[in-house]
Amino acid sequence: MNVIEQIPEFNAPNTQPLQKHTNDLNPRWWDRMVARLPKKGILLVSTDLHGNMSDYQMMKELYIAEERMGNDPFLLFCGDMVHGPNPLLNEPGAWPEYLGTEYRDESAALILDYMKFAKKARTTCLMGNHEHAHAGGPRLSKFHEDEGGVLEHQLGDMRQPFRDFIARYPLLAVTHCGLVFTHASPAGTEESLDAFEALTYEPTLPEPSSIFYHPNTVGYLLWARYASDEQAKALLKATAPEGATNHMVLHGHEIVEHGYDVRTPHQICLSTSYGIHNENKYYLRVDLSKQYTCPQDLREGIELKRLYPGM
Repeated sequence: MNVIEQIPEFNAPNTQPLQKHTNDLNPRWWDRMVARLPKKGILLVSTDLHGNMSDYQMMKELYIAEERMGNDPFLLFCGDMVHGPNPLLNEPGAWPEYLGTEYRDESAALILDYMKFAKKARTTCLMGNHEHAHAGGPRLSKFHEDEGGVLEHQLGDMRQPFRDFIARYPLLAVTHCGLVFTHASPAGTEESLDAFEALTYEPTLPEPSSIFYHPNTVGYLLWARYASDEQAKALLKATAPEGATNHMVLHGHEIVEHGYDVRTPHQICLSTSYGIHNENKYYLRVDLSKQYTCPQDLREGIELKRLYPGM
């Protein structure tokens, strides 16, 4: 049974193509530092794919299923779509347990597909620390000495279009349903949405690595592994859209072995893909027209859903 058949409301196949919402990327959630998500529809949220094509395709299938049901879906990726395992780890017996279910890095094919998908679907991806390596950020060494260099070599003639695409990523996403989304922990903030829009991904000091030694809001939201509840509340207060109240920050960046973790009363860490076994991978599904005011409003199996149910 495929993922579409697992959704009770979907009974018969439908070959209707995805709706094309714009000839280019929607300016409400691209080409700005703060993506303003719609006030209604179903929001699907995924974190940290790191080149896992199977998990990416599963999220797309969920989106397509919601669209076929007329649910006006929006698909949000919270950064780090790219930079996966070195092929040496796919040699027999080489895959480490701490990386979860084994997969092959398909970052190049994944991002090229997403560049096309983004022009016909309601979707955006937040800047992650790994994408930042292609948009003015520091060089990363995780599975390769230079993660960005490896991916850009694989992309060949598409390297510059890819860079241009990444530069259009927002830093965070806000909603009218009480939720704010970042890549990493909400350890830093600006004073207002307008102040966020004035930020830049380009390094303000000569060396991009200075982000580690002179942290700023961009650096915190791309790299922070911990934030206090007071820090989370400060970001929530600063980023509330007009007429709305923020209640929780949801982020990725960290590996949560069992799929999600309530870090504080105002922040939740979600693990959809990287470092997780398939049976423990979770995504978020919320109704943008409703209100979510506390972690208890995000229920296991209702809003917090397994990517591979039944495993």
